[in-house]
Amino acid sequence: MKIEEVKHPELKNHINMIYMHGENQNEEAIVKTENEIKEYIKDKEFIISTDNGKATKIPYANDGEYLVPIFTDEHEYTMGMQYFSFNVMDENKSYIIEKLDYCKKLKEDPNFLGYIVNIARVSYIINITLI
Repeated sequence: MKIEEVKHPELKNHINMIYMHGENQNEEAIVKTENEIKEYIKDKEFIISTDNGKATKIPYANDGEYLVPIFTDEHEYTMGMQYFSFNVMDENKSYIIEKLDYCKKLKEDPNFLGYIVNIARVSYIINITLI
């Protein structure tokens, strides 16, 4: 698959709905939408940021926890690379297009918190309970 073929408008819509439900404090709708996200991501391929051939790790807090950035489409990837360059994190970055289970060994790491979707915009964390 080529990068320009990766498109996930449905996931973007789910993420927007999560934020809307959060503003309305509708926990039931949030849980329902998270379950829809869980089903959606099972067999889809995403653009996964890599660093020297391994999934890029973005530190989260000061105790070794981290997130792995993924992108829903080519435009979001381009925006993410600009974000990395603004934060002097763009060195050695590349990408692969794979299903999220490509990084399944990360799930065994207690410091892995999940995937951060579209890091340069209003992003969303797919935590390990959804993977």
